[in-house]
Amino acid sequence: MKQELHFTINQKGGCGKTHLAWSHLLRALHHGISSTAIDTDPSNSSLADYAGLPVKTIEIMDESGLEIQPEKWDKLIYHLLDDVTEHLAVVDLGATAFQSFVSYCINSQIMPLLQEKFNIYLNIPIVGGEALNDTLNGMEYLVELFGDDNTKIVVWANEFFGKLIDEHGNSFEETLAYKTVKQKLYGVIYLRASSQLHNLAIAKMKTAKLTYEEVKENKSRSFQLLEMMRIKQVLDNTFQMMDAVFEIPNPKQTKEKTK
Repeated sequence: MKQELHFTINQKGGCGKTHLAWSHLLRALHHGISSTAIDTDPSNSSLADYAGLPVKTIEIMDESGLEIQPEKWDKLIYHLLDDVTEHLAVVDLGATAFQSFVSYCINSQIMPLLQEKFNIYLNIPIVGGEALNDTLNGMEYLVELFGDDNTKIVVWANEFFGKLIDEHGNSFEETLAYKTVKQKLYGVIYLRASSQLHNLAIAKMKTAKLTYEEVKENKSRSFQLLEMMRIKQVLDNTFQMMDAVFEIPNPKQTKEKTK
């Protein structure tokens, strides 16, 4: 069974790409799937701040921190090919690095090389509100470039920033963008809007940079019973939707549970 390689990617900044990577890692912990992640976001390496998650940072900027060095992508690819032994690997790509990475993949024909080792998934967030059109455009662009039978494209329809309704009153499924790419999508995951109290509990967990296992231990006594209950409800719903799209490997096919 091939390992899984997930890229969280879209051209729009602040649309929840890191949240998708975070969700993959927490689901892996939940199911006992060995996992690792690589944070390449030069402007916001928030995923790497979680001590309880197996995250490696690969620096892609020059010494000034102002320019992306395309040759640094080679370092990422060699790490994926030579060092990753876990069943599931996640690469969190920031908006700043979007065009550089896409051009690198196309020009160097990276995807066919990675597909020798991995089943590859592009996880593309679509969000409501003002960023809806930008994220839809990013989805269409990525599907046009990578939407072949060997790359599995999963769209995450996220209502955190608002309902996915365009200026014409069309729902996500009614937009021309979705209809154009629908046949090339591997799956769609819907992150429905939660109550304010559920959002506050998840935000508190993220601010503290804790996994759910660490929240349950509650060593700092900072989480109340109802907060932990709400966090569990949100994560259970998310994992259930993810399980409908992504396989749960047989434990014998994975390494030791990620610690």
